[in-house]
Amino acid sequence: MKQYQGLIKHFLLLTAPFFTSCILATPSQAATFALSQGNFNFTDFSQEPSNVSTEAIANTEVFVAKKGNGTAQAEANAVASFVISPPAASNSSLSTAMGENRNYLALADSQATVVGNFDVNANTPFSFNFTGDFKLQASIENTRSESAKAGGDISFLLVDTASNSVLDFFSLKGDVVTPGDEDFVAIEKSDNVVLGTLAKDFSFSGNQEFAQASFQGSFNRFFTDAKTISLIEVKQNRVEVKAVPESSTNLTALVGVGVVGVALGRRKVQPQYS
Repeated sequence: MKQYQGLIKHFLLLTAPFFTSCILATPSQAATFALSQGNFNFTDFSQEPSNVSTEAIANTEVFVAKKGNGTAQAEANAVASFVISPPAASNSSLSTAMGENRNYLALADSQATVVGNFDVNANTPFSFNFTGDFKLQASIENTRSESAKAGGDISFLLVDTASNSVLDFFSLKGDVVTPGDEDFVAIEKSDNVVLGTLAKDFSFSGNQEFAQASFQGSFNRFFTDAKTISLIEVKQNRVEVKAVPESSTNLTALVGVGVVGVALGRRKVQPQYS
């Protein structure tokens, strides 16, 4: 897994860091909510992998100051599976965060990865089918004192292990930010990746914004020379909600005024080989 981390990071959604400013007292009593969720499946492989690995990571952080009567919570979950025979792989990840009143910050991040290594003979095609979906939501009630953001991406690469070069790729990325104009959904792919169906729906205005997409497709490539290739699929979902002050300092100040609730969670499933 470690030898591909640089390639994986290159195709992950590169967004600005989450806000790290402190939350000052505001008169708002409204609520915020953010959700980022993704699912992905590989089926109908033309051959079995020689070995596989999976990884799932989930992190949450919640900060609530004494002043402001705020409440907040965050949740992150991730699961991943790769079966060698008959070959099939899937993973899912979910991140949610919500808050009420004032003086809070909640973040959640989840990531799920599957990797399969395939020894492809000379003059042989390599193929598989795939399906996936993702959903982003961000909602607030007061644009002057609250913000919510949800981001996510689903990407897979096919890598020549001898040269460590990317042969083919697929990437679906999105961001929903409320309030703000940084919302988008984008798809990129190489020529050997064919999308059979793609359904998208989104609303990038108002205090309740969302984006969702579902797709299915296939991959097929003929190899004239024998190769060992790695199929790497990564899914990442991240969210943040907070009370937005009209003027802010840094996150250290939030701790300084007295944090009455802090939650930090992390779950990591080590790579497994079979």
